[in-house]
Amino acid sequence: MFKMLPRCLETANVLFLLAIANPTYALVEPDRTIVVSTMVAQMKYDRSSFSVRPGEIIRIILKNPDDLPHNLVLCKPAKGNGNDKGKEISDAVIALGERGVLQNWLPEKHPRVVGHTSMVNPKEEGSFTLIVPNKEGPYPYVCTFPGHAQLMNGVMIVSKNASPLNNLRYKLYHGNWDKLPEWSKLKPKKTGLLDNGFLSLSPKDRGNGFGILYEGKLDVPKDGTYEFFLASDDGSALFVAGNLVVVNDGLDGEVRKQGKVKLRKGLSDFRVGYFDKVGEEALYVGWKGPGFNEQPLSETKPKVKVKPRPVQMLVEPLPGEAVLYRNFIDRAGPRAIGVGYSEGINLAFDANVMRLAIIWRGKFIDGARHWNGRGQGFQAPAGEDPFHFPNGVAFSKLPSISSSWPPDATRASAIKFKGYRLDERQRPSFKYQIGKALITDFSQPGGTDGARFLVREITIEQNGENLDGLVFRAGREAVEQPDGYVLDQGIKCAIEGQDSVLVKNTGQPRADGDLRVPIKPKNGKVKITLTYSWI
Repeated sequence: MFKMLPRCLETANVLFLLAIANPTYALVEPDRTIVVSTMVAQMKYDRSSFSVRPGEIIRIILKNPDDLPHNLVLCKPAKGNGNDKGKEISDAVIALGERGVLQNWLPEKHPRVVGHTSMVNPKEEGSFTLIVPNKEGPYPYVCTFPGHAQLMNGVMIVSKNASPLNNLRYKLYHGNWDKLPEWSKLKPKKTGLLDNGFLSLSPKDRGNGFGILYEGKLDVPKDGTYEFFLASDDGSALFVAGNLVVVNDGLDGEVRKQGKVKLRKGLSDFRVGYFDKVGEEALYVGWKGPGFNEQPLSETKPKVKVKPRPVQMLVEPLPGEAVLYRNFIDRAGPRAIGVGYSEGINLAFDANVMRLAIIWRGKFIDGARHWNGRGQGFQAPAGEDPFHFPNGVAFSKLPSISSSWPPDATRASAIKFKGYRLDERQRPSFKYQIGKALITDFSQPGGTDGARFLVREITIEQNGENLDGLVFRAGREAVEQPDGYVLDQGIKCAIEGQDSVLVKNTGQPRADGDLRVPIKPKNGKVKITLTYSWI
């Protein structure tokens, strides 16, 4: 092995090379440590692939919890920069015959050997350290104990753009879906290993109407918050460490979405589901985190161009007051009214259909899109943890409490917006009418720093209007809990002042899962208090 290393770094001194060539020399710390373990009674490594960069100093540790001895021999790529799964090396060991025992089943002078552990006894471990060769390509590794190589093999990918995904495998399915299927109920038509560590739409026999489930391990470099990006045509979803981070489902052209998750250093479960029904197909996955900008985790780049953000012009409230922003706000419509409270809680009200559209925490909104150039487009919230309430009207008269909710409308016909009034702290009370009945919709933050919530008070003055059958739609995909409801897996909602009803088992998609409040005036008035808190 000592003879091998000068080809990687010809200018290195002898002492440095000795430290690299022999792990007993503790003079150099590796850039990374790669741990590979044998799998008990399965004759396999737990890592079938991993990626490194040229010139890195790495230490490979083989842990052997199995009842048989094993080793790990790392090889140069086969002819044509291919991956023969170390077959040439294992064949060379078999050719040693009786001498193989004396040489500990190692062809030490074979020109393709890059590095190796000793034969590791059961319940023990071995290691070696090396400088990753500059030549990019697949470097197979294999157990050379006779009879083990067929199953005990993997590949080290050397690339300047090395992927942090390990053991990345795919399952190909055929089907005709409008949304992501339940993969566990399907039988794959084909499976395989993506040994370069990048997601790929490479299976040649997929045709139209297919789905792919990717599963592997993500090598997280340090504790912190990571952002993931997902663009697909048609649907996709991404899970990391068991968390649904991004969902991009449905029949659409290429759409890009993102999400954040906190991760711990080390290997995290990684899973992406993707399907294409017909027409164009595309899948891009990327991530960024502490110390690095967006990097791809897929072979293809997104077709959707992400325009660089203009210089931020953050709108911020004065201490102790609220600030309003009336403009086009993403997913709140062209007549949106944004409200930023000094306590770090924000909302957007849709004045077209009289609904609370979004609530979020942190920064309020960036006005640069509307103040620069021609001021076109919809501006998204500048903060974090946005929660989106259902589209369409929030009040409607229904034949029964469990009737299907009316189709979404871009403009309410039965409800009239009557503007808003500001209190002494510039907090607005939105006013709107249903017939002669006047509704006042007022919100304000509650709680303390670190545990803020939003308190919303809706008061209705009947004014002689017939309100029979009037229902308020408080949220979708609700799950009942002892102290309230969880809406769409994102926000906890507690309701006071009126009885609430969770609609279920009707078979109607625009009814089941709705959290509704039937309006029952008392002495001509109704007051509903809703408290929204982040989970």
